[in-house]
Amino acid sequence: MIAYKTGVFDILREEDLQNLDRQIQLSQEENVEAFGLGLYDKNLCEQLGIGIPLKSLEDRMKIAECLRGVDFVFPVTTLDQNVILSRVKSAYEEYLANRKHEEVNNAQEKPYDLGYAPGTYDLFHAGHLENLSIASSQCKRLIVGVKADELVEEHKGRKPVISDEERMEILRHFKFVYGVYKYYTRDLHSANENLQEIYGKPIDAVFLGSDLQKDFSKTEDLNIIYTPRDKEQMKARSTTHYIKLKLDRENKGRLTGKIPQISSQRKGKEADKDEGKDEEGIEH
Repeated sequence: MIAYKTGVFDILREEDLQNLDRQIQLSQEENVEAFGLGLYDKNLCEQLGIGIPLKSLEDRMKIAECLRGVDFVFPVTTLDQNVILSRVKSAYEEYLANRKHEEVNNAQEKPYDLGYAPGTYDLFHAGHLENLSIASSQCKRLIVGVKADELVEEHKGRKPVISDEERMEILRHFKFVYGVYKYYTRDLHSANENLQEIYGKPIDAVFLGSDLQKDFSKTEDLNIIYTPRDKEQMKARSTTHYIKLKLDRENKGRLTGKIPQISSQRKGKEADKDEGKDEEGIEH
């Protein structure tokens, strides 16, 4: 038996991820073999009156696949249940085929025990995911540092779109995150001292984007690993870029899981019952 849920999953929000947690846990009570997440493509979003998501389908699927409890993801191009079930089965079969390979990779020895990856992580996007994936591939335990709201405003000259408490909660939902830590200063030594008190040992490696090399060039007594950040890709994969898009498309219902009234593809009482909700189901 396979359980699944479908939706937009563009801007991740705490409430929507908690609802996802609830559905995953309830599905586990029914002894489902796997839980899938289907993401609406751009055309379907436009057909449903949602508008174009801020992030590409490819990026949304990469992020969704890393959420705790999600075993596989698949694109949703129509609300036709037969098509959706076909996609669910195909994605599930691919998941089974790749599972052994992933188990082998996860069993490989990692060079560091405790890693630390500080950042703002506002409007979590694929650029964040790439950096954290690199960090987690080298650490047994990855602690993600979340910049406090006041420090974001001081450093970047603007308030974050999503509060520090919510950003922390969002990050806790990722499979590769061992713990989260809010920081009020960019001083890595302060973070190292505090994390040593919490975890009983100093940080083995700090992971930062390569665009921050100048900022931390004088910090030589900590093991800093700079993950690659392509300048051209950053133009289309940065929080600043998504904030601009978000402001351009304000009040269009593009937050995680929000969909408008169902079109004529679903009729009568069934459409009225599910109006404004995501699709979910269990495939036996």
